[in-house]
Amino acid sequence: MLMKIFHHTINAKTLCVALFILFPLILLSVIIIKPDASLSEIENRTLTAAADVEFDILEGKFQEGLENYLSDQFPLRNRLKGAEVGVKLRLGCGCIGGAYVGSDGRLFQKLPGSEVDSGKCVKYAARINRIAEQTGIETYVMYVPSAGIALKDRMPYGAPMYDYDALYSSLKREMRSENIHMIDLRGILSGNPEYYYATDHHWTAAGAAAAYYEWRIAHGTELHDTDSPTVVSVSDDFRGTLWSRVPSRLIPAERLSAFEVTDEVTVEADGAQISLYDESALQTKDKYNFFQGGNHGILTVTNPGVKKGKTLLILKDSFANSFLPCIVGDYAKIIMVDERYAFIDVVQLAADSGADEIAVIREIISAG
Repeated sequence: MLMKIFHHTINAKTLCVALFILFPLILLSVIIIKPDASLSEIENRTLTAAADVEFDILEGKFQEGLENYLSDQFPLRNRLKGAEVGVKLRLGCGCIGGAYVGSDGRLFQKLPGSEVDSGKCVKYAARINRIAEQTGIETYVMYVPSAGIALKDRMPYGAPMYDYDALYSSLKREMRSENIHMIDLRGILSGNPEYYYATDHHWTAAGAAAAYYEWRIAHGTELHDTDSPTVVSVSDDFRGTLWSRVPSRLIPAERLSAFEVTDEVTVEADGAQISLYDESALQTKDKYNFFQGGNHGILTVTNPGVKKGKTLLILKDSFANSFLPCIVGDYAKIIMVDERYAFIDVVQLAADSGADEIAVIREIISAG
């Protein structure tokens, strides 16, 4: 009897040892044999491939690269990631993958004050002030509050966020030029969940339309119902950048909307003709690229239907992409510059283009 127990114990130990050795070897073989995936559409990022692993053992680059490679190329990675996120959602976790999960399942950027470079934002505001003074052109500054600021009541209780009021006040102090007109959007955007996407950090078409109302007031022109841009649905299967951090089917897709625009409008981006709306983007994961196909260094919109109209120069981030269609009917020409992709002398561009107005349209934390 004792011999049988001993024999079974040995077999069990042997089996455990075999599995402990064979399973990692089989898993590693599968990872090595299968072609490397280059892109995770769900997470919207490039994955580490074998060619990216540096063989620098002394500085630890090899170990770090190998760990990233094995993690990114793990078999059934997307399904396992989705299952992990699903469990956390069911457990009521308030922060997953760098995103806050609101009370109604809405996702927010995790933006505590420690992660916002307010000094850089202030420097950029001072630069805008210098541009306004040097050009003498009327300049409209429209900083967009983050969704976590505008919809604070839907954030997880106690979730830290940057101090919008303090940051806005600091930026406003830098913009002393008489040519600058600050458009404060917090009042009109606050408290309305329809103004921001639930799976993305951008504002919706309704949010952009609300901002357009304030834009018209700042320009001294009242917005009538007949002037309001017509909103149309372009996709019912939109999941944005924040969903890429919390990829779970428990969080439903939402509607992506845009504004109707005249067919007369022509658009040129970085020297190539494009469309104001890129319908091919609706077949991809990053459907927000529907607006002008994404970000470009310099984009020019010409509207021949506006006779003897003004030229507007916009300094922007991606929030301006969905706002642009609101104003294409108000200007003969609009030049949008994304300074993350174009290194250009804005003062000289304003002079060369004959700009009548300058606008700054961007999320307040990206003001650097």
